Amino acid sequence: MKKFIIKLIAFFSPIVIILVLFTFLDVFKVFKEYNNYYKDNFITLNRELVCAETYRKYRDTEKYNSFIFGSSRSQAFKVKEWSKYLSLDAKPFHFDASGEGVYGISKKIQYIDELGDKIDNALIVVDRETLRQTSAREGHLFIPPVYISKKSKFEFYYTFLKAQVNPKFILAYIDYSVFKKHRKYMGRLIEKSEYPSKTNIKNCDIWYGYDESIRRDSIGYYGKLIDKGVFYDRSKKRNENNKSEIKLAEVEQLEKIKAILNKHKTFYKIVISPVYNQVPLEKEQVELLNKIFGEENVYNFSGKNKFTQPISNFYESSHYRPQVANEILKIIYE
Repeated sequence: MKKFIIKLIAFFSPIVIILVLFTFLDVFKVFKEYNNYYKDNFITLNRELVCAETYRKYRDTEKYNSFIFGSSRSQAFKVKEWSKYLSLDAKPFHFDASGEGVYGISKKIQYIDELGDKIDNALIVVDRETLRQTSAREGHLFIPPVYISKKSKFEFYYTFLKAQVNPKFILAYIDYSVFKKHRKYMGRLIEKSEYPSKTNIKNCDIWYGYDESIRRDSIGYYGKLIDKGVFYDRSKKRNENNKSEIKLAEVEQLEKIKAILNKHKTFYKIVISPVYNQVPLEKEQVELLNKIFGEENVYNFSGKNKFTQPISNFYESSHYRPQVANEILKIIYE
């Protein structure tokens, strides 16, 4: 029995040591407060948590009253540019999340409303994936903060503790810490960019380092992605996405969003993102958005158009660049 206990201790000791060390280091920046979550950071963080904690930290002093909601695609829209179309007293905040869905957007809007903060303006950026996501996401990169999800604290913190002892993450963390090189196996665990991204610590805008790579060598940047098949032949893959069917949960969440916007007398715009695959958002989905939010407030840039045609409008096959968003702002606020 004694030998068994010794073996058990020997087996779990490294795990406990790693767990304690990584918790102390707070590698996912969950257990402490930070003024700048991205300073000297190379770990992919939970974007929703970063935005939510920043909002809570500065809401009393900044008096935010205007919000950009959406997935990482919404980061093409910058607060500075959006502010040009708002009143002088507008205080915008970028409240995005990785892989955001209507569930997450509705929960954030409800949270702002619960706090008694104003929502004078809203720019809601959606796409096919956004409308499909009608439940809370799982995993340390996606799980929402407890004060937004109203779910278990144990589940929230356990998700991060479990991610800390994942062998693949431990290897990637040590590997990158020593050699400062992103390897293929690291995937999304470690940030991948030749040049660091820049962030606004108060409004949560991000300027990706990819723009600097493109500025320095656009031919080389896009050439590598073409060779890797990232920018594929769209004429052969136009039907790769499954049809996005309307679900009751989606309708209820969109109606909840609209109800709160009505309560705040919010001036809002709904943007359907341009996507590289050029697959138009389903007619039924567009009609649903028009019905709930008003056709005059919904702008559909999906499908084949001047924004989705040039690959220079994209970082890769998923995210479009600020130059596209700036043109879209001109169109929707003209």
